[in-house]
Amino acid sequence: MSNEPRRAITLMLKDKRIGFPDLAAPRSVQGGKPSYGARVILEQNDPDVKLIEAAMEEVARWKWKDSAADVVEMCREKGRLALDKKPYRNKEGKPYAGFEGKYSLGVSAPENKAPSLFDEHGKEYGKDLPREAAASKFYAGCYGHLKVEIYPLPRDDGNRISCAILGVMFANDGEPLSGGTGPATADDFAGMAKAKPDAEDFL
Repeated sequence: MSNEPRRAITLMLKDKRIGFPDLAAPRSVQGGKPSYGARVILEQNDPDVKLIEAAMEEVARWKWKDSAADVVEMCREKGRLALDKKPYRNKEGKPYAGFEGKYSLGVSAPENKAPSLFDEHGKEYGKDLPREAAASKFYAGCYGHLKVEIYPLPRDDGNRISCAILGVMFANDGEPLSGGTGPATADDFAGMAKAKPDAEDFL
């Protein structure tokens, strides 16, 4: 097996809480190109954090060779790494709900590379199920298994190490976070249901 660094590294991240999901359809942010994306919430002691960091360092060595360590450090200082070790914050500087004391991984995909989406039974949205139905399935706060790819992104406005989202399988429900709501339950419709007709009503 070659010890040469790889240009991109694929990882499987299991049972991760998902924030700010734009997975069913692409969304434009501040007039930019529409894209798919989400922020994966990570506990600080999650073993996958070390795997993500090792992957970022490896793809950096592939692209920037001996300057890799300096590039990674610069990207970290300027917030250009996919992995963010600071709580994800709003414009007022307050951490978003669910991100307090957590790390997060920004994942994205261009409009022409929609991530594959699956329910907990392995049925695929867009094939077995309507694609638009995934919007309510993958809400902010749910848990999913994610297939992602770490890769270097040299740019004129600053080098980056990014993370592409390739696919997500729904894993479990979670407490909804700001920016999304969970699936409806019977309690939401309490008092609205009609009484079942008695058998005598049909005679």
